[in-house]
Amino acid sequence: MPAPPPPSAFDFPPEYVAADKGPVIIATIVTVTVLETLFTAARLYVRGGIMKKLQLDDYIIILAVLCGWGAVTFGIKAAQAGNGKHFLVLENSQKSEAILWTIVGFCPGVMSFGLPKLAAVHLLTRLMNPGRTHKIFLWFLGIVANLSLLGCVVILFAQCKPVESQWDFSIQGKCIDKWVLVHYAMFAGGMSAGTDLYLAAYPAFVLFGLQIPRRKKIALSGALGIGSIATVVAIYKTTRLPSLASDDFSYHTSDLVIWTCVEGSTIIIASCIPVLQPLADRIWGRRLFGSSYGARNYKNYGSSRSGKLQSDIELSYQARKRTVKDPNGLTFLDQTQMGSEETILQSKGGENRGTGDDHSGQQPPDALNPGSRGIVRTDVISVSHSSESQHTADGPTYHHGGRPF
Repeated sequence: MPAPPPPSAFDFPPEYVAADKGPVIIATIVTVTVLETLFTAARLYVRGGIMKKLQLDDYIIILAVLCGWGAVTFGIKAAQAGNGKHFLVLENSQKSEAILWTIVGFCPGVMSFGLPKLAAVHLLTRLMNPGRTHKIFLWFLGIVANLSLLGCVVILFAQCKPVESQWDFSIQGKCIDKWVLVHYAMFAGGMSAGTDLYLAAYPAFVLFGLQIPRRKKIALSGALGIGSIATVVAIYKTTRLPSLASDDFSYHTSDLVIWTCVEGSTIIIASCIPVLQPLADRIWGRRLFGSSYGARNYKNYGSSRSGKLQSDIELSYQARKRTVKDPNGLTFLDQTQMGSEETILQSKGGENRGTGDDHSGQQPPDALNPGSRGIVRTDVISVSHSSESQHTADGPTYHHGGRPF
C-alpha cells in the first residue's frame, strides 16, 4: 500500500498557515544588535579617544559584537527561508534552508554572550584587584562557562552522522536522541546564568565593604552589576531550549533565535556601561561618581601620574594591597599627585579626603593600619633630613619623587 502524500497548506486552518514570526525575528535581532554596536562604539571612543589606550576586554567585546552580527546575518537568512513559520507548511527546500541557517547561526550567537564574560572578568580583576586565588577562580569561571557553551555547538553538529543529514533530506543519517542536546544546553545555560550572576554580585560585595558614601556605593555597584539583567535573560532563554527537540522546528526555535541575540546584546551592553563614565562626565560636565568640577579641572579630566587618562570608576586600576613605611615607622598614603581624582578610601564619616583640593595632610584611618582590608593606592615616600648646617626652623624636608612638598 503506497504511503499517503505529505500534507499541503490546504490541509491546515488559515491561521496556522498564516502564522509567521519571521518579521519579529528580523526586527528584534537587528534592533538589539544595532544597540549593542552603538554602546561598543561609545566604549571604544572612551578607551581609544579619551583614555588613549584599548584594553584586552575591548578587543574581546569587538569580537563578541562581530559574532552578534554573524548571528543576525544567519538569522535573517533563516527567516527569509521560512524560519518562524510552521514546519509542515514549508516546502522541502525551505525546510532545508531554515534548518541549515538556524543551526549555523547558533554558533556565533552562543559566542556573542560567551565572550563578554571573559571581558567582564578582565575588567573586574583590574578594578577590584582580587587576590591571586580569587583572580584564578574568576578566570576559571569565565573559561569554563565558554567551554560549556562551545560544547553545545559541538553536540549540535555532531548529533547526526553525516552532519548534512540534519538539513539535506536526501541523505539518510543516524542521529542521537534530540534530548541529549536539550539537556546539555540547559546545563550550559544554567552555567552561563550563574557566571553572569556571580560577576554582577562580586563588585557589590567589594564596594559595600569600603568606607565610601552609601550613594556612591550604590551607583558604582549598579554600574558594575548591571550584568545581572543578563542573568534573567539567560534563565528565560533556557526555558526555550526544549524547542530544539520539537518536530515543529522552524516555528518553535524562532523564540530561541530571538533570545540568543537578546542575551548576547544584553551582556555586551552591560559590560560597556561601567567604561562609559568619562563620556557621561563629558556630556554632563561633572563627575557622576565624584565631586563636581569646573572647566579648568575638566580639561585635565582623569589624568593619572602615569600620564594616562582614567575615570573614578577605574581609579583602582593602580591599586595594590601593599604598604610602605618610612624609617620612623609611619605609613604614607600619597594624595599630593591625585589632582581631581578621588581616593577610594574615605574616612568613617564618609568625608572625601582624596581630592586635589585637600592638602591638609590628614590621612584616612586605613592609611595607618597596614592590616586593614580595602583597596588602597600607595606610593613610596622618601623622608630625608637636611644636614645640621642646612636645618631650618621648619624641621626636616619631605620629598616625593625628588620634589619637596
